Amino acid sequence: MPQGTWVSQLLLCCCFICFSVAAQSLDAQSRNQLLQAPTVQHQVEVFKQLIADDQIDSLNFALQRLALPQQEAVRFLLLRALEQEKTIFSAQVERFIEQQRLISPVYYLTNQSEGFEFSTPAFDYPSVANRLVKTWQQEKSVLDFVLKVEQHDLPLQPWLSKNKRQLHARESLLIQELGSLSESGLDYLAKQVIDASIRSWLPSTRVMVALARTSQNQDVYRLLWLMKSDVHSVAELTRLSGLTDDFSVQQVMAASKNPSLRAQAIEALVLLNPMPEPVKTYLVQALSQEKAPYAAQVLVNAGYGNWLNELLKANRQMKLRVLSQALR
Repeated sequence: MPQGTWVSQLLLCCCFICFSVAAQSLDAQSRNQLLQAPTVQHQVEVFKQLIADDQIDSLNFALQRLALPQQEAVRFLLLRALEQEKTIFSAQVERFIEQQRLISPVYYLTNQSEGFEFSTPAFDYPSVANRLVKTWQQEKSVLDFVLKVEQHDLPLQPWLSKNKRQLHARESLLIQELGSLSESGLDYLAKQVIDASIRSWLPSTRVMVALARTSQNQDVYRLLWLMKSDVHSVAELTRLSGLTDDFSVQQVMAASKNPSLRAQAIEALVLLNPMPEPVKTYLVQALSQEKAPYAAQVLVNAGYGNWLNELLKANRQMKLRVLSQALR
């Protein structure tokens, strides 16, 4: 066994022996005085330097030489400083922090509320250590995701489907990091979705919306509008309806092919002022198809009755009965 590893394990055992003593009470004033004591503050700075120099064995040894309760105050302030300063940790420092989660506090504050008495750690360094561990685990997950996508080494379907318990967390990670990916990374993810069979697998609508919005890929949008609509696709249609660029307008027209989104899409198109020529052309086509009843009524309500009359005179292929009823 390497000497450094043996020393670390010995020091960790000493930690557990030291903290096997019975819990003791400490009042809030004494706690605050300890946290503000110049000697404690100085010791924290010394230990921060040991961490910066990656001298973890020396740090553990020096911590054990501190008397209680000063030792707990220093542990707490040291870990809190690492959390606040968002320090990048070496593997040795990570192991040190993980060890702090296992050392039970000795000193507790006694509190009273609504007739009940309860105790909380005076120096809750295990909770700070837990937060630090959780934070760097999340950061590692993000880095791992981004690297695999950029290296074109993340099969999306198994990554999102293999572990149901992690599904929501992985979807959230993907959505959060889409904006940080390169164009190549985005294309890699989009191509996997486009090449997938809609009958066999597609990501959830919230993932599809995020991927479509970030990549601006028409094929991803086409698949999104084919999916069963829900709050995510409705929200995306609402967002697109508030934009007037050509791409957004095209997507609103495409969304109207989904029966559940048709009414919202046609209303958004009719409200465009001035109405672009491609939209007019699209609505003329809609008036000759199954969308005719709703499209005609929306146009009349929006003040396009005269325009419909002109269309009736110029285009006999339209459903005359439907338009006539709408124009009454």
